[in-house]
Amino acid sequence: MRRLVTALFIAGLASLAPDLAAGAPAPAASSFEIIPRPHAAQPIHRGAWLVGAAGITLIAASFPMAREADRRYDAYVGESDPSRLDARFAATTRMDRIASASLWTGEALLVTAVWLRFVREPKPNARVSLAVEPARCAVLLHF
Repeated sequence: MRRLVTALFIAGLASLAPDLAAGAPAPAASSFEIIPRPHAAQPIHRGAWLVGAAGITLIAASFPMAREADRRYDAYVGESDPSRLDARFAATTRMDRIASASLWTGEALLVTAVWLRFVREPKPNARVSLAVEPARCAVLLHF
């Protein structure tokens, strides 16, 4: 029991030692001044959302175009007049290329929108400006 009392006494002295060593009285219980954190304005991602919407629209539009290309191909295969074969084949090829271009462009726009929205960190007060300076050899474009 005597060891326990001695250990508690030493622990009490050790907890007071930093205050006693510094010679400073214990700080009074006062509340700290509340300093509000500066509220950072959320960046507007309107451009990213517009690019994403355009990409989704082009992807969605490519499916009916592909069906139309398939329909034109079926008409080409079923054509019996040799003079119209070239025109039907050209129409089929053109519609298929338009559908493919729509799909690829939509996917590229969708990837760009994801990059703009989630990967790239916008610079504060970033504006597109065009400056022609005599010290430069060409046109300087700031983002």
